[in-house]
Amino acid sequence: MKNVILAVLFLLIGFGGAYLIIPSSNGLQSTSDNTPETKQQYTCGMHPEVISDEPGYCPICEMKLTPKKNSDTDGTIRIDPTTTQNLGLKTILASYKTIVRKVYTFGKVASAEPSVYTVNLKTDGWVEKLFVDYEGAEVHRGQPLLEIYSPALVAAQQEYLIALKTNSSLIESSRLRLKNWDISDDQIENLKNNGEINRTMIISTPAKGIVTKKKVAEGDHLKPGAELFQITDLSSVWVVAQIYEQDLPFVEINQKTEILLPSLGNRIHTGTISYIAPFLDSKGKVEIRVDVPNNDYRLKPEMYAEVSILSELPDKRLAVPRAAVINSGAKQLVYVTSESGVYESRMINTGVIGSDDMIEITNGLNENDLVVTSGQFMLDSESRLNEALASGAQIGHDHGNMSNSEDDDDSEETDHSQHGKIKKESDMKHSDHNTEKKSGIYTCPMPEHHHVL
Repeated sequence: MKNVILAVLFLLIGFGGAYLIIPSSNGLQSTSDNTPETKQQYTCGMHPEVISDEPGYCPICEMKLTPKKNSDTDGTIRIDPTTTQNLGLKTILASYKTIVRKVYTFGKVASAEPSVYTVNLKTDGWVEKLFVDYEGAEVHRGQPLLEIYSPALVAAQQEYLIALKTNSSLIESSRLRLKNWDISDDQIENLKNNGEINRTMIISTPAKGIVTKKKVAEGDHLKPGAELFQITDLSSVWVVAQIYEQDLPFVEINQKTEILLPSLGNRIHTGTISYIAPFLDSKGKVEIRVDVPNNDYRLKPEMYAEVSILSELPDKRLAVPRAAVINSGAKQLVYVTSESGVYESRMINTGVIGSDDMIEITNGLNENDLVVTSGQFMLDSESRLNEALASGAQIGHDHGNMSNSEDDDDSEETDHSQHGKIKKESDMKHSDHNTEKKSGIYTCPMPEHHHVL
């Protein structure tokens, strides 16, 4: 009797433990109801709008349907680690960097316009003698250029001497008259001291430089306003160049530049930007002028010059490699990953691009976001495909499912005009409407892939 009681007691303990350990059937059903089952769908690689719940062939190109990858339609893509490695996906952290840009351009040496002087005559007269008689001559300030005879100058000297003798109030006005005709202070002082009227007067150069134009010869009769010489001071020259619109943020007045003239070897000249045009030309370029010292006159007008401008933008800016940005024209985006195998598209706004191909991100990213820099176009293609599938017609869902009967091999959709008709593989092989005998060998319908067997 004691043994029977012990046996019953052990059975009760065993049933009680089993009840506690094994969940009830109702609990299993609840768990399965709360976990939605994702059904495998099939699509065509050539026509992604074709979607089916069962394998078969594309009704458009008759290519075999392939399993559709599971991914979200909100721009998030899930990829297993093996596929990630095969795609060669690489990432980098978005971070704040100093954006440096070296702008390269080219131009020509030109005369600095403020250093160009024109010598003309303010009265009529005849050229008695030329002291500088060829272009290219180097002259210095106050150096005689030509000697001229002018009856008006002779009369002005007489008036000045008479005013001196009579101590008249016309002394100063007579003196100013001579100066306005470019008679130097030294010549006027000699006239005052000697008291002798000179038949001819000398016209001197107003500045040092090179005679770049000579338009007078001895014996010429000149009218008032006639241009005699052009003198250019080449001790400082311009380098005139053009930059593109996107380089404007890196260029400013008084910025230092480096000038290289290939014809003068590897010597680097340093210049300063003195002018940035307030408008663009017809080619979308902006003219800049660089002041360059030229005391040895080695830089000559019309020489070809290469200009490089090194610029560093103030403050560090959030930046990523330019290769990470996908630019469709209407929008710009990058792909960001926050966990293994999950990639999310982000719409961004960009700014300037540095010489190291780092591009400024003005909106859409945060520091330390992990951005895809290689293989992102594959992710974008997958995302676009998902969007097309989500918005396109899902064939086979709205127009009925394919036949599930494997016994009736001749079964087929009765409405052949319906776009959603998809045959199962067995139907394609044995359909009465498909009178062509299958060879058992499969190929790609695309002409360029005819070698695939």
